[in-house]
Amino acid sequence: MLRHDGQLSYLFPLLSLSCISNQVRSLRGADERELRWIDDYKGIVRFKLKSQFPWGWVIYRTSYSDEKAWQRMKSLIHNELMDSLKISKRMDLLLFNETIYMDDKAKFEGATSHDIRDHFNNWVADTLTEQMDTTPSEQQELRDPCKNESFITWSLGTRYNFCLFVDDICLESLDHMRWPVIKVLAKNFGMRGPGDRDYIVHPGWEDGETEEGEEEVGWMYTEVLELVSFYNTLMRIEPWYYRYCRPPSMFPPFDKSKFPGHWRKP
Repeated sequence: MLRHDGQLSYLFPLLSLSCISNQVRSLRGADERELRWIDDYKGIVRFKLKSQFPWGWVIYRTSYSDEKAWQRMKSLIHNELMDSLKISKRMDLLLFNETIYMDDKAKFEGATSHDIRDHFNNWVADTLTEQMDTTPSEQQELRDPCKNESFITWSLGTRYNFCLFVDDICLESLDHMRWPVIKVLAKNFGMRGPGDRDYIVHPGWEDGETEEGEEEVGWMYTEVLELVSFYNTLMRIEPWYYRYCRPPSMFPPFDKSKFPGHWRKP
């Protein structure tokens, strides 16, 4: 199912013309051990939430300049979901999929990664307090990770630790990149308090203050083609460390001339 800013609706039909061929997707390893981490095969998430849990990305829209491109991006994301599950022979996972689109122009137009993280933190806190027994101090940790480094959600998988956001560059990548991209944001990495966000981004990078490629800015690019596979990977937090690439660089290594946003450069 899809949920749009709190409203529940059924998944729209799979488009007959897929944007990406199944053959290419299969070669890129979308099945990844039959997506067993999404399935919570060890039962860790089910135990902590004490229920069957939904899986699926929370996706923020921060660009409102091109409605047609946004609809294309949503269709591509949907096709990626359906194709990945079919290739992996895991259509059973569709029953528990719930993609949430945070699509509110007044709230999110032009939002920074820090703005998105603030909202996502509160969404996670609101959601988990309904599903878990949390103490007042734990609830405070969930809402203010900058003040109280929280590990409460670390074992709860991708849904409560990472989200996606789509900005102008992501929408433009639909026309300028063979494999369009989207931004993955980590809830517990790259955090900055409100008073520490007015910084000058170092030339050559999309975020961060230093010239060091290893600087953790809390988000990175990934291909839309990889969304289900990457979701499966991030069910454990540790892969973030070896997959992380400071934007605009990407994993696996890209030619600089093909980085997201390359078409904007003179």
